[in-house]
Amino acid sequence: MSEREAFELTPKGENFSRWFDEVLFKAEILDERYPVKGMYVWLPFGYELMENVMNVMERLMRQTGHKRVYFPGVVPEGVLSREFRFIKGFEDSIYWITRLGKQEIREKLALRPTSEAIMYEVLNRWITSYKDLPLRIYQIVPVYRYETKATRPMLRVREIVFFKEGHTFHATYEDAVKQVELEVWIYKKFYEELLVPYVVVKTTPWDTFPGAKYNYDLITIMPDGKALELGSAINFGDLFARTYGLEYMDENGQKRNVNTTSFGISERSLAALIAIHGDDRGLKLPPKLAPIQIVVVPIPSKGYEEKVLEYAKEVYNALAGDYRVELDDTDERPGYKFFKWEMKGVPVRIEVGRKEYEERTLTLFRRDKMERSLVPFDDLGSRIESLFGEIEEEMRRQTREYFEKRTVHAETVEEIRENVGEKIVSFPWCGLEECGHEVEEEIGYGILGYEENALEGRGEKCVICGREAKHRAWIGRSY
Repeated sequence: MSEREAFELTPKGENFSRWFDEVLFKAEILDERYPVKGMYVWLPFGYELMENVMNVMERLMRQTGHKRVYFPGVVPEGVLSREFRFIKGFEDSIYWITRLGKQEIREKLALRPTSEAIMYEVLNRWITSYKDLPLRIYQIVPVYRYETKATRPMLRVREIVFFKEGHTFHATYEDAVKQVELEVWIYKKFYEELLVPYVVVKTTPWDTFPGAKYNYDLITIMPDGKALELGSAINFGDLFARTYGLEYMDENGQKRNVNTTSFGISERSLAALIAIHGDDRGLKLPPKLAPIQIVVVPIPSKGYEEKVLEYAKEVYNALAGDYRVELDDTDERPGYKFFKWEMKGVPVRIEVGRKEYEERTLTLFRRDKMERSLVPFDDLGSRIESLFGEIEEEMRRQTREYFEKRTVHAETVEEIRENVGEKIVSFPWCGLEECGHEVEEEIGYGILGYEENALEGRGEKCVICGREAKHRAWIGRSY
């Protein structure tokens, strides 16, 4: 087997699904060979990459006044069952604990499917006065849902390993509205740092969480033309307060219901990053997120093996204090190493051979454009810093181009039908439910959401009734 064959991938444009599975395994993100369907082993490189992604989110959460907590991962059936009234069929996706050791238990326990019930059972003891509000907390925990559809690594799983869920509590509905605006802002900043394109939509009334006032989703599009929900921000009003007795005493001594919101993301965020940026060579990672930002590869020449290796170590030591850098001094052939680190998406490779040693130069290879350049050793630090900025800007440009190619604005039902297979399609919508349902019936897919009042004053007409269209709705296939 040649060096290239060891890292061969199914072409992404030919079969995205197979490419995605192969790159997760060959880049050492996940191992799918676990004997429970829908659950996967996270490998060290993949785990560190996911941690880097979540560190971006944690920084934004802490900057905006959210505090990290941890709540237990099991919930009694009696507590959880109060949620069942909101989510039809929800109980069918629960993993139940029915025995402890050899003993049957009186009341079943559920592995955490969501955390509202778990948290609210305790928080009605924390919150007693208006002085306790607002309260903004979050946790990053596994959640378990028996997904009955075909499972897909990171996209449709039965164990969501990195579930970041924020829960906030407010004295008034108006405060909850402002909080949801903040949540959307956090998500926008987060995905801009990940260089993942998105559109923010408000879900239709018939697709909003039952009983919630409204919710916003961030949507992107994958290379196979399917829409992927990246995160949600939900305003529950006092829905859960009425269910779980979340009350506080206001300034006048009157009891009031607490208003709550929640917002969550998962490893789908990393799935989107991998899918959108990756190519037929493997991962392509932004320098800020890459577990290994730079790899130094010595290329030995006969009679210069030790000198080249010592020079490579000098390069490594010059960078190690400021960057996540690896020195690959293994016995593998240089070609094998090149393909290996390209598969892992390392942004910059530094090649050190006899010529570089003799001239005190270095060959820099940038993964995003697959291009090489020569730099003097003394300029290495400043060049790496500027190169990282160039790589990020180039990946951002590629992202904009990618998104533009896969989205289209249609003005008729026929235009929607012509494009919806390979793209997500926006269209003018008046906002009437009957018109929305008719579009869904005509096209065969659900409306992903709509940009509220995005078309107001533009003179566009609803694709169904011809009335003035205030909203830009989006429709397409989805995971």
